[in-house]
Amino acid sequence: MTDAEPPIVVVGPGRMGIGIAQVFATDGRSVHILDVKERTDSEFEDKVESVSETIRSNLEFLAARGHFDGDASDVLDRITVTRETETSLESAEWVFEALPEDPEIKREFLSSSADALGDAVVATTTSSISIDELADAAPAPERLLITHWLNPAFIVPLVEVAHNERTDDDAVDRTVALLEAVGKEPVTCSDSPGFLGSRIQAAAMNEAVRAYEDGVASPEEIDRALRTGVGFRMAAIGLIEFIDLGGVDILYYVNEYLEDELGERFENPDSVVEKMEANDLGPKTGAGYYDYGEDVDAEELKTETYSRMLALAETLDDE
Repeated sequence: MTDAEPPIVVVGPGRMGIGIAQVFATDGRSVHILDVKERTDSEFEDKVESVSETIRSNLEFLAARGHFDGDASDVLDRITVTRETETSLESAEWVFEALPEDPEIKREFLSSSADALGDAVVATTTSSISIDELADAAPAPERLLITHWLNPAFIVPLVEVAHNERTDDDAVDRTVALLEAVGKEPVTCSDSPGFLGSRIQAAAMNEAVRAYEDGVASPEEIDRALRTGVGFRMAAIGLIEFIDLGGVDILYYVNEYLEDELGERFENPDSVVEKMEANDLGPKTGAGYYDYGEDVDAEELKTETYSRMLALAETLDDE
């Protein structure tokens, strides 16, 4: 970052806001954490101290594990916690709003700060609130999008960037480029309930709880099975990719059985049925959800996947 670049503004000094600020400050960028909550002077001073202590603790944790070799004081020097809304926002290019998961609180910030937001891209941080719930409170709906960071924000690579038909493409592209520049893995998606991660995660969590309720296993055994099996595998290969490599037909027949035994929540999705009918079953037929072409080497794909799993296992063994 050059001195001429305006600070990144993060609204809300909560756990998520602090994590986001830390990411940008660690990358060398100036950050303003804007506190819009009503507090006494003493309460504000305590919050400022709390932010500093939290970030210092996070950096010490990372340093102890070889993931940070800088000076924590330098990082903290780049972060300013402030209550001055207009001063912070007047030249901002990006505003990461990280207020509580309450649409009314977010709407209040957007409407009350409309004049100060100027040309900034406003990225609301949420796991469930739709852009449509906030857009009419925003001064420029075309520059309003969602960045769904996952806690802890300073460790988890993924940031989902959700947009709708009103979102300007340039705002999305610039935000993706910014996130990539600080080492994140931005994934764009349409504004839809739960986006990607929360939607899929909720389905998995609910099924884990049902398995417990059905007496299949204890919470400890369920978690161990997921950590060392499904979760381990999914860190090396995505779900859609896994469907293809295993074969769409395998998923089809598993779903048929589970639907008979456990109910309609396991009914085959339409696209699975369509691919079965079209014989698009994955690499073994040249196409599945991905297009592999006629010359695909299924064994080579399998070897590449196994290699990623081994690399992951070695990394876990080193921790």
